[in-house]
Amino acid sequence: MIRRDEGQDALLEATLTAYRERDAEGLPLAPPQWWDLSEETCELAAARQLQARVVESALDERGWSGTVRAVLERV
Repeated sequence: MIRRDEGQDALLEATLTAYRERDAEGLPLAPPQWWDLSEETCELAAARQLQARVVESALDERGWSGTVRAVLERV
């Protein structure tokens, strides 16, 4: 049986959205939870973020992910 770390699971979920806070110059910031992830969970978060962007693109009529929409809104 694989032992799950519920604390890491909660932190992981908090990092998966395409939304990012911005600093004073408008640059995206990593979610605060990112800094508390274990190395293993950080790698899992990166992989799941990529998967989420693929799903978002598949659901969008133009094939855009949430990241693409966020970038284009800023242009």
